[in-house]
Formats: sequence, C-alpha cells, structure tokens
Amino acid sequence: MTIVVPPSGTIKGFAFRLQPNDQLKECMCQIAQIVFARMPRDESSSLFVMTAVGSLKDVTLRLAGASKTLDTEKSSNNPIRRWQNERFEIVSLVGTFSRDGSCHLHLSMSDTNGATFGGHLMEGVIFTTCEIVLGCIQEVDFPRVFDDRTGYKELLPRQILKNESWFSRLNLSKASFLIAIGYTLHLVLSKSKPFEKK
Repeated sequence: MTIVVPPSGTIKGFAFRLQPNDQLKECMCQIAQIVFARMPRDESSSLFVMTAVGSLKDVTLRLAGASKTLDTEKSSNNPIRRWQNERFEIVSLVGTFSRDGSCHLHLSMSDTNGATFGGHLMEGVIFTTCEIVLGCIQEVDFPRVFDDRTGYKELLPRQILKNESWFSRLNLSKASFLIAIGYTLHLVLSKSKPFEKK
C-alpha cells in the first residue's frame, strides 16, 4: 500500500427530515444532487452521511459476500433480501455521495426483538421519520473509478486545488515557520561572510 496524505478540508452540514412513505435512498440522492447544484465544483464535490435516525417499514439490502468473477462481472455471491411490512429502527446509516449521482450507502437496523443486522442499502421506505445530516468536505472531490481488483467503481478521494498564490493558501503558522527559516539562514550566511576580504 502506498501511504499518501489524505485530502482534507472544513466540514459543512446540511440537515433535513424525510416524511412517512418517502423512499430513503432515492430522497437522499435527490437532496445530495440539490446540494451539489448549489455548490461550485471547485469548492467541493464530496458529501457523506454524518448522522441519521429514524424508522423504516420496507427495506431491501444487499447482504455481505460481494465478489467478482475473473471476467470482472459481479457474481451472485451477495444475496439481496427484502423485508416487507415490518418495522425497523435505523441503528446506523453511513455512506458517500459523488457529484455524478452515484452513492454508496450501508444501513444497520434493528427489528422488534432488538436483533440488529445490515448491509448495502438498495431501497427503504420511511415509517415515521428519518432525520439526516449530510456533511460536505470543502475542497475535496469524491470521484469513483473502476478498480480491477474489486470489479467495482470505488471511491478515490482527491484534494481540489484552487488557483491561488502560495501565500494565501498557507495559514499563519506555516508562513511564520518559513519566515523563521529564512531569517535563520540569513543570520548563518551573514556570520560566515565567505566573500569578505581580510
């Protein structure tokens, strides 16, 4: 594995509530595209689920076991299961959204006995409510590129670099550090005076 500095930026939040009978994944993707439309491309192209709490009454998940065949077609090793006319509490909802409309969401939910299970969210219908906060990371892009190793388009976060001068991109502490180094070099070189005649 190659170690690189991960992209970073300031986080901004977007809060909303879904109503009974709303489609969870469809509504979240629509809201993500509205947020992207209001945001300049060079400002941010990343959204992720910060938190979600609510209940569902009809859920379809792709369960664990995703794999691919040698010809990169997805195999049938990850079963899809639907729970109709049942009630579930959302225990966890995590995932990412890209500007191209793609998303990757995982859901954990508990049934009436408290048993908890989860998987890749395919569909879900809101029972009473779902309160969601999406976050965006300023100056970070979430493109998805095909990965030969998995057979899927995978997230490849990258830093968005703006056309700004080097000084405006540095914060005060970094600028102070560079000034201190320059001053130290000046002192060292002025004391050695290699070209001075004796």
